[in-house]
Amino acid sequence: MAFAFTGDINLGTTTLPDGIPPDSGRGLLEAARPHLAGDLVVGNLEGVFADTGVSEKCIDRRRLARMRRPPPEPPLRPNCYAFRTPTFLAPRLSEAGFTHLNLANNHSGDLGPAGRGSTLAAIARIGLSAYGPRGRISIDTLARGDSMAVVGLMGFTTYPFAYNVLDIEESASVVDSVRKLVDVLVVTFHGGREGASAVHTDTAPEFLGDEPRGDLRRWARAVIDAGADAVIGHGPHVLRGIEFHRGRMIAYSLGNFATYRGFNLQDVRGLTGVLQVELSGTGSFLTARFVPMVQRPRQGPTPDPSGAALRLLRSISAQDFGPTAARIGNDGTIVAP
Repeated sequence: MAFAFTGDINLGTTTLPDGIPPDSGRGLLEAARPHLAGDLVVGNLEGVFADTGVSEKCIDRRRLARMRRPPPEPPLRPNCYAFRTPTFLAPRLSEAGFTHLNLANNHSGDLGPAGRGSTLAAIARIGLSAYGPRGRISIDTLARGDSMAVVGLMGFTTYPFAYNVLDIEESASVVDSVRKLVDVLVVTFHGGREGASAVHTDTAPEFLGDEPRGDLRRWARAVIDAGADAVIGHGPHVLRGIEFHRGRMIAYSLGNFATYRGFNLQDVRGLTGVLQVELSGTGSFLTARFVPMVQRPRQGPTPDPSGAALRLLRSISAQDFGPTAARIGNDGTIVAP
């Protein structure tokens, strides 16, 4: 069975100036569309689909406290990075070929539980499946010739509404429980420090400021030991290396993919791509390929003939993981060590 995975997606936001792409975003994913093909095409949705609502983290409490009478709309801090994506942009994802969206990340909380509810409703309206909130696991039945295979997708992050990357024992336990229900289990996660300097996967617990963001090597290997067939990461906003553990792939971050506004795309932060993976009906690794792309400000991802993302992936995989690192060819082919 064929999978395609991407990193972070935010099609636009009303919370930042000029935050909505022209023509309702119809051209944003067009160049990447031929590579977004598979039985399951999975992306990490950073933000909330909603047409109303104000993020609590953006309210300017100091200004509000100085006001004699509360205004109809609370004053907001400028350039607050909470993302409210209008629902009219949602169909761009189904048109591009996505089938599943992960909501286990920090920006799924930008408008609280109501925002997650409106996001789930918008995703359902365009015929996609969402997973990530605690207890919400995607399970699909796929035809395999004359037989059927049951595929599970579950998401983890460091926030209380989802399964917790910080609790390795609980993570392994819930993966073990779900594995009994499916033939193939893919786990995605959102964690790790962020920024251009975050391309290397730490050997110790990671932090974003004072916020713990996971001991990702230990965690990823633990969930594979518990039954995951592939582990796909995002969160650092840069590509990270790929390794294999017990014959199963771990991609530690797929970086930014389609982030129209509010994401820094300078230097390595603009390198991206599509990870195409084929697994057997029992979850064994068969083949994989990374299609290198680049994303420039106010544009969507486009294939990159220079292969800059491949060179970065090859280098950091070898540096970080040595004998367990994926072997990545000039054509993007990925093989186990």
